[in-house]
Amino acid sequence: MRVIAGTLRGRNLKSSDSFRPTTDRVRETLFNMLQTQIESSNFVDAFAGSGAVGIEALSRGAARVYFLETNHKALKTIENNLKLCADDAIWRIYSLPAIKGLEVIHKSGEQADIIFFDPQYDYQDYPELISAAAEFFPDALLVLETSSRSKFQLPEDVTLIRQKKIGETLLTFCQKTSK
Repeated sequence: MRVIAGTLRGRNLKSSDSFRPTTDRVRETLFNMLQTQIESSNFVDAFAGSGAVGIEALSRGAARVYFLETNHKALKTIENNLKLCADDAIWRIYSLPAIKGLEVIHKSGEQADIIFFDPQYDYQDYPELISAAAEFFPDALLVLETSSRSKFQLPEDVTLIRQKKIGETLLTFCQKTSK
């Protein structure tokens, strides 16, 4: 696994058998779709796994990246990958579940512009997760990576912007509905 583009392009990243990393192809598609929004953004990599998505955001000019992860092996992998790649002034790791981590970021007065969610493919609480993110960060773009076979409904106050299928993966872009 490697960083695809930006200032860290070509850096090799570690992974682990304890989680499913976002593939290079999916990351490349994701960041091609986000290219005009990454520069100077505050990016959240929830269910961060190896941290590859958040590190890609750093490489492409994100101002700050928050990594949310609870798996101990994944946390160590993220820390090791970040030591190879980035100044610790521009990232934070929270060993918290996604919703609690978003709440902590929100209560600290920080902003999130893009929130990327990549839970296990058998994850079931998408409506609760999306509702919490939209409540804490009503202006943020919410991006979910799921199996293309996953079925879930967006909360009523969240608007679907776009979906993109990449092999067996589905990227869903949504945002809190403007009043």
